[in-house]
Amino acid sequence: MIDIETVGTGPEACILTIAAQCFDPLVRHDLLKLQHFYCRVDIDSQPSRKIEQSTIDWWATQPLEAKNEAFNEQDRIPLEVALQNLTKIIWHCKRVWANGPTFDMNILEHAFKSYNMALPWQYYHVRDARTIYSLWPDLQKYPASHHALEDCRRQIDLLHDTLEFLKIKELA
Repeated sequence: MIDIETVGTGPEACILTIAAQCFDPLVRHDLLKLQHFYCRVDIDSQPSRKIEQSTIDWWATQPLEAKNEAFNEQDRIPLEVALQNLTKIIWHCKRVWANGPTFDMNILEHAFKSYNMALPWQYYHVRDARTIYSLWPDLQKYPASHHALEDCRRQIDLLHDTLEFLKIKELA
C-alpha cells in the first residue's frame, strides 16, 4: 500500500512524505513486523514541482499533529533518493495498492519520470483500495491521520475488513 502527502493535487505536486507498507490483502499480519518505508521529502529538492495555495490552505485546517509531521524539517531527503528507496521496497511486489491511484500513483509516476527513472511497478499491477471499500457501503471508515505510513496501515485494515466481509479468498 502506498500513500503520500503533498502540497498540491496535480501530477506535478510537491511531495511532503512518502510511505509504503508491504502486506498480503488476504492475510492479516502484524504490519509493524512487515517491511515498510517512510520518509519526509526535502521540498527544496523539488524546484519544478508545484505548491498550490488551496492545498496549503487545506493543510492549515488539519490537526496540529498532522501538520507537524508533514512539515517537520527534520530528516528530509531529496526526492530522487526517496524514489530510489521506494523502488527497493516495491520492485518485488505483485500488486501496488493505493487509495485511489489517480492521486498517489499519478504524482509518483510523474516524479519518477522527472528523474528519467523506470517505474518500479507495471501499470496493470496498480490496484485501487477505495473501489474495494465501496463494495461494502456499511464499512465503518475512520478518518485519515495524514501521516502517510499510518494512513497506509489504516487503508490496509479497511481493505482487509472489506475483503473478509465479501468472503474474498483469492485475487487475480
